[in-house]
Amino acid sequence: MSPPSTGVQPAEAAAGPPATAAARWRVRLGLPELTGQGRVVAATVLDAFGVGMFVPLSFLFFVLTTDLTVAQVGLGSAVATALSLPVAPVAGSVVDRWGPRTSLIANNLLVAAGYLCYLLVDSLPALIGSMLLVLCAERLYFAAWPAFVADLAEGAELDRWYAFTTAGTNASVGIGGAAGGLLLGSGWSGAAVSVVVVNAAPSLVAAVLLMTPGRVRPAATPRPPAPPPPSSAPAPDPAGPVDRAAPAGTWAGWRTLFRDRVLLILMAAQAAFAFGWLIPTVVLPVYLVEVDGMPAWLPSTALTVNAVTIVVTQSLVTARVVRYPRTRVVSWAAVLMLGSIGLLAVGAAGHGIGTVVVVYAAVLLFTAGQILAGPATTAISATAAPAEARGRYLSVFNLTWALSAIVGPLLVGALIERHAGVFWAVLAVLVALGGLGYRLADRWAAADR
Repeated sequence: MSPPSTGVQPAEAAAGPPATAAARWRVRLGLPELTGQGRVVAATVLDAFGVGMFVPLSFLFFVLTTDLTVAQVGLGSAVATALSLPVAPVAGSVVDRWGPRTSLIANNLLVAAGYLCYLLVDSLPALIGSMLLVLCAERLYFAAWPAFVADLAEGAELDRWYAFTTAGTNASVGIGGAAGGLLLGSGWSGAAVSVVVVNAAPSLVAAVLLMTPGRVRPAATPRPPAPPPPSSAPAPDPAGPVDRAAPAGTWAGWRTLFRDRVLLILMAAQAAFAFGWLIPTVVLPVYLVEVDGMPAWLPSTALTVNAVTIVVTQSLVTARVVRYPRTRVVSWAAVLMLGSIGLLAVGAAGHGIGTVVVVYAAVLLFTAGQILAGPATTAISATAAPAEARGRYLSVFNLTWALSAIVGPLLVGALIERHAGVFWAVLAVLVALGGLGYRLADRWAAADR
């Protein structure tokens, strides 16, 4: 984003509403401008399909194809994850030095190499090494992809891009997961190996597609602020003070990042907020099946409802909220997630049809919050730092997800069986702190400007 001192507004806000009927419908549907971006979209879909096909089956793959025990596979996964965490800052520096597109190409090549190395695993050290290669590529991806999109668009268009890719990724992951499950469940002896080979291929194709750049957003030039549009045709601008990055050239490196109180509060807020994302994948299966004695199909179908709802409504919802400041949208999302937690804490302790209804209602509430927060938090993280430091900031920002992934299961294991009330209270406090943290960061950013 452009610095506040220049008064630059997003192109959409400055130019007014879209001129053609097709463009107006595109905006109403929450779709980004895709002209010239076919390779980017295809690469995204292929990458997500591969991830969806293998990641849900990765643990089972090593159990089926090696002599390693379940405990050894779990240990290897944990060690590889821990070893990959320090790679994130290095990945951020790589993105800032070589650019996000080149970094994404390297990410896809590393992922393909790592998956093919999975075929050679025959010991615990080999497992850790191959998984570490894939996880290092993942750290590079999470620093490069938001920065890559931020080079394509700005303002409301940026939110539409993140919404579009979120919906497309969920759809591709779902299709890939179904394809992998069917292949693995076919009984064919070579199914597990085929899943890995088929998964490596999309990464290689995605790398080739990204080698040819698509349409890139031209650099913004300073101009006076545009007058407000007529009330009949409001021009959305979701950016607020927290998105107004410091002018280019003002950053000296890592030391400057860790002295910026706005960026630090954003990272702390996301670290707390990210615990809410554990609800459908970690919390519900354990709580409903192990604690509440409900059938295993309930959390599975709830997760399906979550994924399908995101695919169908993500872009449409983003189109409606894109005119509001992103931090306000995140705070609304936190309220919805708190409502979901309240429903689960109070109404999900039972065995009848009422419990099933409460669970689905809670999942829909959570999903609504997830839909609101996803594009907004990603856009904030991609625009809060200057372009030359974007990779470094994104690499550290995305470690907040690693914190919840490590600490979250420990909280679930320690509290949910015997102290479920305490667990729900802790989870609610974390989500609330996350939502408040984003609003606080916006106020501090406004004060600093």
